[in-house]
Amino acid sequence: MSESAQILTLTLTPRSDEAIKPAELIQVTGHHDLTLNARRAITILWHHAHLQGVGEGRRYTVEIDELKPAGHKGYEMVVEAIEALMRTLLVVKLPNGKTRRVQFLGGNDLDSPDRPAGVLTYSFDPYLIEILQKSTIWGKIALPILMAFTSKYAISLYENVSQLVNLSFKTQTDFELNEFRSMLGVPDDRYPLFGEFNKHVLKPAVAEINALAAFNLSVLPVKQGKKVVRIKVMWWKKDQDELKAAYAEVQRSKVGRRARIAGTVETVFAPMPSEGRLRRRAKM
Repeated sequence: MSESAQILTLTLTPRSDEAIKPAELIQVTGHHDLTLNARRAITILWHHAHLQGVGEGRRYTVEIDELKPAGHKGYEMVVEAIEALMRTLLVVKLPNGKTRRVQFLGGNDLDSPDRPAGVLTYSFDPYLIEILQKSTIWGKIALPILMAFTSKYAISLYENVSQLVNLSFKTQTDFELNEFRSMLGVPDDRYPLFGEFNKHVLKPAVAEINALAAFNLSVLPVKQGKKVVRIKVMWWKKDQDELKAAYAEVQRSKVGRRARIAGTVETVFAPMPSEGRLRRRAKM
């Protein structure tokens, strides 16, 4: 995320392995039905459009292989992800107080699965392009890390924190519990008890982020009486040894990753560095 509201997201030049993703595409609603692969596809499709130049009426291309999970033939999974994104509504509050609803993905053409190096040609809704052209807040998404995640909730949490992690004046934030669940895309009727939510959503997502990302998270429940009402999220950048370990894990097979993470992480609530250490890291 930029600390300057004057810089437009589209004026930034993304690296080939790092998407500069507008907040409007990160802070989505109604994505609880999207699969792991569909959530990845949002970022991949945006990234290739950004590289090719975003504009009204433009069509973009991406090789189908880039949308497939590693180690899978994956054509059916790509079709499923594309169709899901075409049904997903992005709801944005405009500065004038109006609410705009757009489909994330517009019309597209998909090559035959039998064609070598097949390509997806796609477009975005003009109303969405208009929003993105004015975007000034973004997150930097490392694509190898994105593709390494096995939890769809880890993707949503990682991308949301990626908007905040480079801010020198901010190292933590609070969310209402329902707001936090919505941000992660957890259906209202899934894991209604915090213990279930913590076990099946929160712990696996945070553990995977701490194993793979360039930053660590500490996530703490905030109670009112005996009831959890808020979630406190804290983050800090990894040191060099931690970065090397995370990079090595990204390169390894996903097979056995959960066991490796379980063997090195006793709890999802990673210890927070001292305030002085955080201040020193913020200046780096």
